[in-house]
Amino acid sequence: MNRDAWSTARVPVSHRIPVLWRPGPAAASPLVVLCHGMGETPETFLESWPRVAALPVHLVLPAGPYAFEKRDGDGIRIGHAWYLYDGNPEPFGETIAASAAWLRETVLHLETRHGWTPSRRALIGHSQGAYLGYVAALNHQDVFHRLIAVAGRLRESFVEEALSRGGGLEALLLHGDRDRAVLPEAQDRSLAALRRAGYAAEAVRLPGGHHLTPEMDRRAADWLREGWRLDGPPVPAPGPAC
Repeated sequence: MNRDAWSTARVPVSHRIPVLWRPGPAAASPLVVLCHGMGETPETFLESWPRVAALPVHLVLPAGPYAFEKRDGDGIRIGHAWYLYDGNPEPFGETIAASAAWLRETVLHLETRHGWTPSRRALIGHSQGAYLGYVAALNHQDVFHRLIAVAGRLRESFVEEALSRGGGLEALLLHGDRDRAVLPEAQDRSLAALRRAGYAAEAVRLPGGHHLTPEMDRRAADWLREGWRLDGPPVPAPGPAC
């Protein structure tokens, strides 16, 4: 077959992406975005963050814009992904940049729609969500001020401009010491890259593998509470996605 005789066209597809959210106690409360790992959903991801969810903040849990069929012992379910990866730079770079831009617009849309006026925003990402988190937080520092990257890796080629110009983003890197999906050494390289660029970053190695743990939830919540001097009683968990 002569493929040179064929043409390629890109056809836009519109679909609804679920976002779970809960308002904080005041319009000016800080805002925290939680980005799940590959094949997960906002609802399942929320279960790993009870301490973060209890902070007096606006809480936003979007689903990744790419549908992902996940098969396990419980059967088949549709989860979500933040990017497409086949071992090559593309479509990895293209899709993660698109998701980061979409995330920025989603956060700003929710703020406008609900009258939120946060002066501070943080992004927490796990695994694939942490890969996205580095790109979104570094490339969109007009929106994100703090980043908690859990079991992920900074791909320097995706954020070259942000690393060259620096900025005020603060970062906390959490990683399990027995992680075999993303080796702990990736945390060391990510931390070094951030610090070389002048970013305020710290890293904590914790017992465990690639899965989220209560200690990670505690460290994340404490880092945000102390950095933002958050006071006040816990707030209810988010309601249904919409």
